[in-house]
Amino acid sequence: MKHHLQALPALFLFSLTFISFNLHAQFTEYTFELDTVFTEEGNALQFFGTYKVYANFTNSEDILSALYSDVGALGTPEMFIDAPCGCHDPVATSMSMDASNSSLFWPVFPEMEYDTYWTIGMTSADDPGILPSTVGMPTEIGICSSVFDNGSVYMVGSPENAVAGDDLKILIAQVTTCGDWSLQTCLQSFVGGEQTNINTVCPELLEVSHLYNNGECVNDSDNDGICDELEIIGCIDLSACNFDPEATDGSGGCDYSCYGCTDDLSCNFDSGATLDDGSCEYLSCAGCMNPEACNYDFEATINDEGSCEYLSCAGCMNPEACNYDFEATINDSTCILPGDSCDDGDENTANDAIQAGSCECQGFGCNDSQACNYSPNALPDASLCNYITLFSISGEVNPTANILFSYSYPSTSGSNYVWASTSGDVTDGEGTSSVNVSWWGGGSGSLCVTETNNGGCSGDQVCLAIDITAVSIDEVEDGSFVVFPSPASSNVTVVLQNGIQSAELFVRDNSGRLIRRCSLQNETTLDVSELPRGAYIFQLNTQSETPTYRRIILN
Repeated sequence: MKHHLQALPALFLFSLTFISFNLHAQFTEYTFELDTVFTEEGNALQFFGTYKVYANFTNSEDILSALYSDVGALGTPEMFIDAPCGCHDPVATSMSMDASNSSLFWPVFPEMEYDTYWTIGMTSADDPGILPSTVGMPTEIGICSSVFDNGSVYMVGSPENAVAGDDLKILIAQVTTCGDWSLQTCLQSFVGGEQTNINTVCPELLEVSHLYNNGECVNDSDNDGICDELEIIGCIDLSACNFDPEATDGSGGCDYSCYGCTDDLSCNFDSGATLDDGSCEYLSCAGCMNPEACNYDFEATINDEGSCEYLSCAGCMNPEACNYDFEATINDSTCILPGDSCDDGDENTANDAIQAGSCECQGFGCNDSQACNYSPNALPDASLCNYITLFSISGEVNPTANILFSYSYPSTSGSNYVWASTSGDVTDGEGTSSVNVSWWGGGSGSLCVTETNNGGCSGDQVCLAIDITAVSIDEVEDGSFVVFPSPASSNVTVVLQNGIQSAELFVRDNSGRLIRRCSLQNETTLDVSELPRGAYIFQLNTQSETPTYRRIILN
């Protein structure tokens, strides 16, 4: 049956008994099917139904040769289709299926498919077989308004459309109407296809109740506007596993057993689930899936690569190593083997290495406590001993302040000398065994030196006590240079005299401490703006003369 011009899965089959004119009749009954129901609002055929009426036989080779009525000669009932509501009859040229109603026309004229007509096995003019012929059936009045007392729809020969076939039935009429209807006709058939074995029968009147009466369902037990005969039982819950989009009656029951996790990548994937219920989880089966990792999880099915770690089980896997780790599964290349280089922390040792047996780090060094590089924990190697002989500093021990004095210490090839003084300045010679010192102030002072040989060995510091004789600035002023202006604020000019072309200038504060030194050429202007305001001593040193001085005031 079709509904809204769409095929529905069920057909309504009906049967009717008959009155036979032959005790050996092969015709058994009428059956009819409600093929199509029109429910679409606005459709001209709304509430109409298209019914197909079949003649049923007992033998697949039986042939239906005629539908007829002959009241006068044979005393048969009249032949008619009675539909008080009216019939859909768009093909008015004939009351039977003829050449004017081909399925090739239906795409353009869809109403022709649902025409009301008599037929013998043909649903359209282009069906396989031969179209039936008619006699005594006028065309000037509608099929549902005509009653025939002497007419026939008949076949000549035995075309395939007139044979009962495997389904043991032959279509005899199609009726499209909007209400109850009835059908009456007599049938002539050839039993077993033998035209000499004729069977005639006039069944009782076929009466059919339509689904609708004046547009209302005759049977609508749930009052949903859908006739009981058109109801499709099934599950109407959209969320159910067995939801049927075509169902109109939800009494069929709903099933929810198909819910579960449908993501096959999740931990709780349910292979039987077809609807996802949002229960998928991805943590319980997640883990490190790298067999080389310390925390490899052989049960994990989701690779949590970020959780893999390679430190807790890493270590030295060499049993010969000092730091062999028997629990390690990852070799981290940290093995410490006897003979490996190391640092024992003693700057006086050499060729430090891991020792067999003890696995201690030791280097070779000097075990002589008299050596400057004595190393009590070293592996003995006398060739590494380094000695520094201590000498005395030579030079003036009662110098006069503000005058350069020379001091020296016995020189050893390759050695470096670090000088240190109190109440005096080493003006040149630093790093060598001879220096010049300018003493300042008055009273005690000192000059010390530390020798470091080319092997990096440093001796003890050697010092010389100094007693400085103070001197007035006026005692040492002469005409070697002129400084102006004084007082000064930002710049002073130094002019060399007495034929002096170049010299070195030391700027000292009032206590004699060296503040600045620079080289001079003839006349030189110095920027003194950054010096604190106060009194300063300018000391001029030349290569051949005793230092001379000038007092300068900055304000």
